[in-house]
Amino acid sequence: MENMTEKQEEVLHHIMCISGGFMGGYALFSRLGNFGSAQTANLIEIILNIFGRDYKEVSFRLMALLLYILANVMGAILKHKFGMQFLKEYVFFVLFIGFVISSFLPENLEPILGLLPIFFMSSTQWNAFSGTRKYNCSTIFSTNNLKQMVLGYTYYCLTGKKEDREKGRFYLVSLGFFYLGVVIAVLLCTNFGVKASFFGIIIIIFARKLNRKLNY
Repeated sequence: MENMTEKQEEVLHHIMCISGGFMGGYALFSRLGNFGSAQTANLIEIILNIFGRDYKEVSFRLMALLLYILANVMGAILKHKFGMQFLKEYVFFVLFIGFVISSFLPENLEPILGLLPIFFMSSTQWNAFSGTRKYNCSTIFSTNNLKQMVLGYTYYCLTGKKEDREKGRFYLVSLGFFYLGVVIAVLLCTNFGVKASFFGIIIIIFARKLNRKLNY
């Protein structure tokens, strides 16, 4: 029974990887190459725009930074006060509302303003879906997941240990589902533009249904 639960948790994790990939692909494709799931590029752009004296862009990007921070603060408070299960339900709610809002933001809107929901959504998702009981694995971006996959298989080649191979497999599958989400986003954005955001709701419905099955 415990093995079945672990497998279901892994499936839920991979569904949320699809969600993360979908948000990332949607952001980059529909908002002129801007990524809304992390802050590294955004913080660099803030510095560049300060030196370039583009203070309007700085203000937009500061809004994105503050939303990202706010989402983390709210996630920590809700988890502390009400527990992880409540936080996950909150995440599903935020993603549902965020996908709806994103679909109504005009395509000609300033790209960073168009990504404000994604900044909040991705940070919120990361609070509750950052791996399984066994592995720490982001569901909203993939750099460290790629590193861990490479290390897992490298150590397996060096040691022959089953756990290293299993680690490599887990991160490889996580990467596969993340980029499946990217592919889905690109295909849908090509045909529906910013309205493609609506389709993200389908991913959330499946994830919430599985999450409830795991906890009831």
